[in-house]
Amino acid sequence: MADSNYIVCVDIGSSKVVVLIANMLDDGLIEVVGHAKGVSAGVEKGEIVDTAALANVIGVVSNEAAKSCNSKFSSVIVNVSDSNLKTLNFDTSSIAVDSGKVKKTDVENLIKDIQQLTISKAEQYIGNVIHHYVLDRDPQTKQGIIERQPIGKDARKLDASVHAIVASKQCVNSIEKSIESCELKSRRLVISSMASSEPYLTLAQKYSGVCLVDMGSGVMDLSVFKDGGIFYSTVIQVGASQVTQDIVDAFDLSFADAEQLKINYGQAQVKTITADKLICFQRMSDLGDYYLSHQSLVEVIEESYRSLLKLIKNTIETENKNLYRSIKGFVFVGGGVQIKGCADLALDCFKKRTKIGQVNSDIIRLHPKYDFSNDDLLTPEYACALGLLLSNQEEAGYKEERLIKGGIFSKIKTLSTKF
Repeated sequence: MADSNYIVCVDIGSSKVVVLIANMLDDGLIEVVGHAKGVSAGVEKGEIVDTAALANVIGVVSNEAAKSCNSKFSSVIVNVSDSNLKTLNFDTSSIAVDSGKVKKTDVENLIKDIQQLTISKAEQYIGNVIHHYVLDRDPQTKQGIIERQPIGKDARKLDASVHAIVASKQCVNSIEKSIESCELKSRRLVISSMASSEPYLTLAQKYSGVCLVDMGSGVMDLSVFKDGGIFYSTVIQVGASQVTQDIVDAFDLSFADAEQLKINYGQAQVKTITADKLICFQRMSDLGDYYLSHQSLVEVIEESYRSLLKLIKNTIETENKNLYRSIKGFVFVGGGVQIKGCADLALDCFKKRTKIGQVNSDIIRLHPKYDFSNDDLLTPEYACALGLLLSNQEEAGYKEERLIKGGIFSKIKTLSTKF
């Protein structure tokens, strides 16, 4: 199959690198046909500290992914998780609609203006999400006709409400250098939290007000949606590996031993333990038997997760207390939320509806003929990678038009708002 028929993504994380290969079907459905993953290197808390080490991993994983479906590719969509991420919400200046009816070129010209956003020399424009377009906005009242899809509408002027994303140039350069060292080209950069939202949030949830939390090993990526669009994004440089580190500190274990205990016996709340027991385990360093109270282990895990959840709340409130109040619920994805009882603990901490994300199979699925038995790609661990495939869309304004033709938008629109 030709390279142009593929959508390929590289998800760079602190603990793993994932490459997914997919096709877009005639009805707009994304179908994953190949994949591979490897242990990450050169990445600490979401930041690339060794491009050569990371490039080596990306090269190996990319080759394995290509072999998994007998494919070739040269361009990829890549995630960005930058602690210096900056997001801006603003209204654009109006542009004239010469023909009196909005054309695709008018939308393209407006988007080009957005891309001329004034930023510092240390920053780089990543992209934008257009909340909505405004036709014939009155300069005095600031009111106009709001449209999600303006093409074909009567208007003399066009402007938009925009959420723009800016990252550090150093972060972007490190990503592109790592990708180019593998003889690949970065087709598009997408911030991790926005990518993670694509397979898990319905349009109805984005209207009602929801925070998507992608809890990875080294970082937590947050995005807050309301009125159908994204209003706030950030990266917190701590993740689920902190829980493992707290186990290390509490019981004087190696990181590998602590991680294995967390995976095998971990749960998020002590109150879910019906009876305490001694856990017998062997350390990686020797063959002797060691014992640990299950309740003591879970106490450490619960306290650690509570600290992470408190950090999420404080981060959003520090940005804007009204924004936090507007959130109706939280959706959690990422490898760090697969521990038993995580959603219930979050509900207890936030006093808002919470759920672990489930992939919307109406927009993305696994090809039935390919063997994915070694990895369940539809678990929250792969949220960002799946979302990168879905981010392969045109800019807002003509994206919805294509979705409507494919019949997908009507499915998204009718999905339940329940968490």
